[in-house]
Amino acid sequence: MSDSDSDASIEPPTQGFADSTLTATEPPPNPLMESLKQEIDLFDKLYGKQRGFSETYGKEISRAERKREGYISTTLTYGEIKFETFAELMNILKGRHGAMKEDGGVFVDIGCGIGKPLFGAALLHKFDKIVGIEILEDLYKVCVETMQHWTKHVKPVLGEERTQDMQFSFLNNDFLIADWSDADIVFMNSTCFNRSLMIDLSAKGKALAPGTIVVTTTKRMVGPAFDLVEELQMEESWGDATVYIQKRVERS
Repeated sequence: MSDSDSDASIEPPTQGFADSTLTATEPPPNPLMESLKQEIDLFDKLYGKQRGFSETYGKEISRAERKREGYISTTLTYGEIKFETFAELMNILKGRHGAMKEDGGVFVDIGCGIGKPLFGAALLHKFDKIVGIEILEDLYKVCVETMQHWTKHVKPVLGEERTQDMQFSFLNNDFLIADWSDADIVFMNSTCFNRSLMIDLSAKGKALAPGTIVVTTTKRMVGPAFDLVEELQMEESWGDATVYIQKRVERS
């Protein structure tokens, strides 16, 4: 929920990441994106113009609620992923860091906004459980509405075998209170989280099992319980952000 809102085989990442080797004016074909044409189309059905969504839809909802309720904390500043670079990130987690080698697992988004990482993750891997935690009620409601659209328009395309055991859970709650200790992958757009909040999140994250992957933007989890395994750049709705991939380790 953070952003600068100032008002088949594993392929190497290309567009959107710092280790890109693109030099031509027209980028060469991206094998990963070529393999995800259906998923890209389905994501667009969830969050594209067909539903009346603009690129700033989530930001506008967030701003309106914060203004209405008098919320002034910058930690509530809104931002979101782009599906293509999020897909490359998930591909890196699989190819370099041992995630998602088999079906199943739990994906949690801390501050999930209107749910783009949640449904993006569902399109990219057959998780057992996908959990989004969002404190702003209007953003949470969009997640619930999008779930209805997923059920009606996306599940029939993916098929029963692909989706029947996948459970979604949306929590309109403070992520420092909610329980996300069963996660296998934790994602948080933490660009506007302050250091105090990152310290609190890191303390709560000690409940995660060793080996759990935690992905953050701009701000890292702190303390010896989390090892940094990779740092890269990812394009998001407001521009490029540093992405930290960390793993929960035995040390606490």
